[in-house]
Amino acid sequence: MGQAKAAMMEDEDNLGLVEFMEELIKRDELIDPAAGIAKQVIAKGVNSLSDKQKVVIEKVVDIYKRKNKCEICVDGNISCLSDYIYINENGLCPMCEYDREKFMRD
Repeated sequence: MGQAKAAMMEDEDNLGLVEFMEELIKRDELIDPAAGIAKQVIAKGVNSLSDKQKVVIEKVVDIYKRKNKCEICVDGNISCLSDYIYINENGLCPMCEYDREKFMRD
């Protein structure tokens, strides 16, 4: 993969992480030090974090993923971190929820 494409993919991943952290902060689901580090991610970006801070954020993401599994596909249809928030609210990922709703209509 070229450097430009790798940089674009990293930027997209970072944007997804920022949006995920914004939502967790809004929902008051984080406590310090994770809440403070998440606010730094939002304000200054992932690249502003120290290695220790990155480990904290990675643990937050991993724990959230483990706690929120789609009841149908077991996360086979997950496309971004915000899908885990959707699962937290609905028990299903957006794709499985769409399929379920479509099945119920038909």
